[in-house]
Amino acid sequence: MDLCPVSGRLPAIPPQSGEFPTSFTYQRAPSYCYPPNCLRHSADAVTPESPNRMFILGMGFVGQFFAEQLKNQGWAVSGTCTSIAKKKKLEEKGFNAYVFDANEPQLEVLNSLNYHTHLLISIPPVVGKGDPMLQHVNLLKSTLDDENLQWLSYLSSTSVYGDCGGAWVDEDAIETIIKQEALSKFQILRSSKQYTSRVHVADICGALHATFHKPSPGKIYNIVDDDPASRIEVFKFAQNLVEKKWPGQVKQSTTPDIEESSLSEGTLRGEKRVSNARMKRELGLRLLYPSYRSGLQSVIDCIDKPLIHQPQ
Repeated sequence: MDLCPVSGRLPAIPPQSGEFPTSFTYQRAPSYCYPPNCLRHSADAVTPESPNRMFILGMGFVGQFFAEQLKNQGWAVSGTCTSIAKKKKLEEKGFNAYVFDANEPQLEVLNSLNYHTHLLISIPPVVGKGDPMLQHVNLLKSTLDDENLQWLSYLSSTSVYGDCGGAWVDEDAIETIIKQEALSKFQILRSSKQYTSRVHVADICGALHATFHKPSPGKIYNIVDDDPASRIEVFKFAQNLVEKKWPGQVKQSTTPDIEESSLSEGTLRGEKRVSNARMKRELGLRLLYPSYRSGLQSVIDCIDKPLIHQPQ
């Protein structure tokens, strides 16, 4: 849901289970300073004639979806990926792509950020290290010290909230966690159910678009739907949808304790309900898929036939 009304139907994409719920944005007044030879990387390279130039550090699932939307709106979009094969596919779609290792960032790639007006950081954390770009924060700062950048957004994960036992958490909990203090009763309300929060990729992109029109420098927003639910509840709903559309095609598990296994210690590690009240209040966002039910239904509606494994 953008600030402006959305016309037409967005492509149905599977909801994401809380992978990118928080967004930090930065924005300043436009000021253009073009280099003499702006990005020479490919035929679709960014040029000074492009007023809106987005660079996406991490063109994964969300990054590509957002990039497609921007390209359709006339933006010049560049970004990074992790392999030559992915780079080729991105270039075939009309994007200016770079192979990039966040653990050992190449200065040439980072220097190309100077030629862009907008920057989205969407690189997933590394187990045991966290955000790999934070290891090079000074290098990133020096690279961005120019007059072109107008907007910066950083996508993070609800995992920063840890395991709250199904409690409600909001953006104010971040500062508390950083200070290693206990969450107050106003930040969490305990619940006996096991919850997780999730969001449809189209709504993540809707939130990013909204920040273009309603800049809030330094603000953190939880980008999640209205309906936190247990994994078992979501899996059962998805199974029922598939069974209803393709009777007899759902393979029943032979494991008697499937529900118990889905609630193992590893699964329960991040139980929480994440509030999106600030997102709605300050960004004026109206979710396209307010529940996992509408999100999963949109996926099923766009699948013509079941994905059946064919034995070789």
